[in-house]
Amino acid sequence: MRLLLLLPLLLGLTGCGLVALPFRVTGDVVSVVPVVGKPVGAPIHAVGDAID
Repeated sequence: MRLLLLLPLLLGLTGCGLVALPFRVTGDVVSVVPVVGKPVGAPIHAVGDAID
């Protein structure tokens, strides 16, 4: 049953989505930091967009 629930999730992460995921997560985490978060997180998140 767990495999059936995880299968759509794993299929969604195949290809370039799997490569872009660390950039998207890092950009989101960095953007939470006060004052410098938004300017630093935006380019990192943009790399994830470029990969997709």
